[in-house]
Amino acid sequence: MLIGISLGPGDPELLTIKAASALKSCSRVFVPGEMAAELARPYCLPEILHFPMTLDKEELERIWSENARTVAQAAASGRAGFACIGDVNTFSTFSHLERTIRQSHPKIEIQTIPGVGVVPALASRLAAPLDRSFMVSDGSPVDTVIRIKATRPRKLAEELRAAGYDEFVLGRMLCTEQEKIIRGEMPERSDYFSVLLARRRKER
Repeated sequence: MLIGISLGPGDPELLTIKAASALKSCSRVFVPGEMAAELARPYCLPEILHFPMTLDKEELERIWSENARTVAQAAASGRAGFACIGDVNTFSTFSHLERTIRQSHPKIEIQTIPGVGVVPALASRLAAPLDRSFMVSDGSPVDTVIRIKATRPRKLAEELRAAGYDEFVLGRMLCTEQEKIIRGEMPERSDYFSVLLARRRKER
């Protein structure tokens, strides 16, 4: 098993209890750099994997494949973790590593633990409450829309389909005992604590 572990924005006190527990429980924990290693060290002995910044596509592919193989071997024989600064599912090294492992080692079970990412950290430290819609971008094309308070998911999906989105997932009461995830056909109504994820398929 492989667990993607979110370490938060850098303050050790913003690392969640669940993340700390996962770090302790893994037989091996990998990190992409010293900053992540420093946050993980109170709970485990992290192993640093290097992801150098280079424009050489062949070298990048070689490095990603090598690192993915190292992590996958550990995950195939035990409980392995890969810990990143911020949230592992948001503009993260883990996201690309996860895709690579799913392609080359599809039998490995992968889970992730959410954490404090750049958006809530920014809102807090810049005293900038985000109480209206906003866009977050790294400069790449926008192919994902997230609608919170999605009480009428079918209507929202129809509107977004007209805008070119064709993949929809609804999450109700996420990260609670009442959590329910619905893919494909959207229900007419949902509760206040519902989030709709809409995506354009990348091949389009």
